[in-house]
Amino acid sequence: MPSSLPIPAGPTDLNSSWLTAALVAGRAIEQAVVSDFTVEPPTGETGLYAQTVRVRLKYDKKQEKVETGAPLSLIAKFSASSPQMRERAFASYEKEIHFYRQLAQHSALPTPVCYFADSDPSTQLHVILLQDMAPASSGSRVAGCTQAQARLAVHHIAAFHAAWWDHPALDGMTWLPDPDFGQNPTTGQAEYEGWWPLFLGNTGDVPLPPAIRALGERFGSHRAQVEQHLFNVPPRTLLHGDYHVGNMVFATKDGGIPFAVIDWQMVRRGRGVRDVAYFLSENLMIEDRRAVETDLLVEYHRLLVAGGVRCYAFAQCLIDYKLALLQRFRALVSTIAVMPFTPAEHQMHVDVLLPRNIAAILENCADAVITDFNAKT
Repeated sequence: MPSSLPIPAGPTDLNSSWLTAALVAGRAIEQAVVSDFTVEPPTGETGLYAQTVRVRLKYDKKQEKVETGAPLSLIAKFSASSPQMRERAFASYEKEIHFYRQLAQHSALPTPVCYFADSDPSTQLHVILLQDMAPASSGSRVAGCTQAQARLAVHHIAAFHAAWWDHPALDGMTWLPDPDFGQNPTTGQAEYEGWWPLFLGNTGDVPLPPAIRALGERFGSHRAQVEQHLFNVPPRTLLHGDYHVGNMVFATKDGGIPFAVIDWQMVRRGRGVRDVAYFLSENLMIEDRRAVETDLLVEYHRLLVAGGVRCYAFAQCLIDYKLALLQRFRALVSTIAVMPFTPAEHQMHVDVLLPRNIAAILENCADAVITDFNAKT
């Protein structure tokens, strides 16, 4: 859907003419004309990398009729308002645009219809106009999802992973670069060792179990091997990359689609169970994860096999799951260390996500898997 339209920097730059032109360019409308609109914040999490709003549309009533199917509301995503964040995130904006242009229609995961998506590398601005899936609503990582929602999410991601498992088209996705973690492991170690003291400072008085503190102190020397294995070593599939309940849409008491997945800024290639580990370890209350974790891992693997995946034993899936728990700990270390969080976002990461991840690591003895993993590699 590339176009010659200017890219608005944010919702205040929208106007009726631009919305009409964008919806025509994206073939969401043909002759309808947007006469007015209102902007409001959407429900649910919106993330650090983008400005996200709901836009309610009115069409010119002087026309004979408003086209059947013309959206009455949509979700608009813009680049972050901060130039520094735009620079950091522009590659992620481009990945999401590529996903909606090239892959969404082939996805085994339900996703919103994309009406328009474009970017301008010279300004690092982008905009995406998406189907408003209300009354369905995204979840809350703080509240956590239900066991039933967890099962739904795992079933859907298993089908998505199976469809892309070692798919020949993966190698042709040049817009999905693979950092070579193994090429210069000392760089990755030094970067991690710079994050660790900042992480400790930003977690304040939150106590770290001795085993986790020991893991954190030594993980830098293992980072390259773990991340090279999870993201660059076959078998690989397409990962959502940010598979949490804030990026999932569930039906509500008022109805809506049973399940859909949004926010594809972190899409990448890698071992599928990484999405599962991220989701299970951070998006359920600890007690709920304990109740369903083993069953859902077994179910995930069964669905991979049913989807045609071969030569990937459950024992290997379990090892990869534990390594992915450790990789998520590394990701929490780096984000808590350096991301410009609001107080609410900081509290969520430090007081909610980190303790859940730590509990999953300890209860799965994931820190011990590094020794065996290094011996085999």
